[in-house]
Amino acid sequence: MSTPTRRVTPTAPMSISTEPRTVSADQNWPTDNKFLNGPFAPWTEESEGYDLEVHGEIPGDLAGALFRISSNPRFQPRNTDRYHWWEGDGMVAGIYLRDGKASFRTTWVATDSMKVEVDQGEAVYSGFVNGGTPGRLPQGAPPSKNVANTNVGIFDDHLLVYYEGGLPHAMHPQTLETYGTYDFHGGIDVLCTAHYKVDPDSGDLLFFAATGPVVTWYRADVKTGRIIDSHSVDIGVPALLHDFVVSDNYAIFLVSPSQFRPDRIKEGRPGVVWDEDSLPHGTQIVMMDRRTHEVSAYEAGDVFAPTHFYNAYETGDEVVIDVHRISRLGNPAEGGNTPASSHEWFPPAYSWQWRVDTRTGAVANRMICGVAGEFPKINDEYVGKPYRYGYFAATRDLATDTMTDGMARHDFATDSTVVVNGPGPLTSPSEPVFVARENARTEDDGYLLALWWNRETGLSELLIHDAADLVTEPLARVKLPVRVPFGFHGSWADHSVLDQSIATLAASE
Repeated sequence: MSTPTRRVTPTAPMSISTEPRTVSADQNWPTDNKFLNGPFAPWTEESEGYDLEVHGEIPGDLAGALFRISSNPRFQPRNTDRYHWWEGDGMVAGIYLRDGKASFRTTWVATDSMKVEVDQGEAVYSGFVNGGTPGRLPQGAPPSKNVANTNVGIFDDHLLVYYEGGLPHAMHPQTLETYGTYDFHGGIDVLCTAHYKVDPDSGDLLFFAATGPVVTWYRADVKTGRIIDSHSVDIGVPALLHDFVVSDNYAIFLVSPSQFRPDRIKEGRPGVVWDEDSLPHGTQIVMMDRRTHEVSAYEAGDVFAPTHFYNAYETGDEVVIDVHRISRLGNPAEGGNTPASSHEWFPPAYSWQWRVDTRTGAVANRMICGVAGEFPKINDEYVGKPYRYGYFAATRDLATDTMTDGMARHDFATDSTVVVNGPGPLTSPSEPVFVARENARTEDDGYLLALWWNRETGLSELLIHDAADLVTEPLARVKLPVRVPFGFHGSWADHSVLDQSIATLAASE
């Protein structure tokens, strides 16, 4: 099992009252920045609760935990007008389901950089997306902030929290105590991506690190947590690579004009930029053979940025790649110090498919559906293999206070999309997570789990939908007495995985 670089002894869960209370932890800083209001607004308390109020019925075979990471600034940002959603501190929400009941816990990820700000009593790190003015760092403080706010999931008997600007952090999956940074037993040194894939055949973790123009591929053994394969590729530009996808034989990256520029951040300027001059032939499809490490590059035939992938698979000599794409991602490279607005910076994304013929080099593409959306997900048992169903959060309306406005299911066999709104005042759904039913017989035989924002209460609810019959009214609404600020990604841990992790950690004490 893993040996994190720092260890904190977990404490036993503490019982709290589940009686209704006023929303005292609701933060309200004086700014009209979209990313600090509405469903994005910070929540200042660590909380826990048991036997939560449920409308409907939690399926009896749904046993385990949904882990979500939120982007939740602990202190008022130094430049509220420049603050970007990507820059909030990480707070993990664990929602535990068993025997038709639900409990929850939310806890900050205690990074070293957060501890510096807690000691100072204010934000001292500036923003990296749109730039800003840093405070004075005390001696010994980390030079940059690990916000630990992008993805979360169990591996190597730890709950790992990912942020691609630094090492992951390990936490206890039940108490949510932070143990410290996690480096896959010395296998990585600086950072790794926030996105990973689990090989459905072996259970191994597949991921990468992007540092400047160098992309390093990794495979970690599910039994030992150690790196068993790695390979570095120079892609020529400091592309912002957030997600990737795998097929049976390939690891696939889309290299776009979106760049991450630490040199600009040091000057207080926007660090995420859109530079079409850096790729005169447009966005590139870079594929690495996972068996030989041989790398091939293809022109995608257009200029765009990928956001998140559904999946990829092989059919004969063709590799099929399904992804959500946007027309641009980042501040104009030729611009000055003034950041673009949120909708200019991040326009609506649509799902597209690329087909790459590895024998002839021919590349074809098509739009999958015309419903704008983000956070595509699939049944993870089909990672790298032919599949039929994809799910995503719809972004049909460029609202002033929300990003997402519905839940969608796309059927690739019929090229049809179903979209549902939330019941009543519920909107702003998170990334949907698919959980297979016990003894599932078909690909879509399972549940969709997502957190939704209640406009009337300002709080969050977990909605459980039937993935095969997506309708407005869910199977169950689990009411949380907190708001989980709108975040990025999450995962489901089945009760067997969760229980094993807890038992292994207890045995190591």
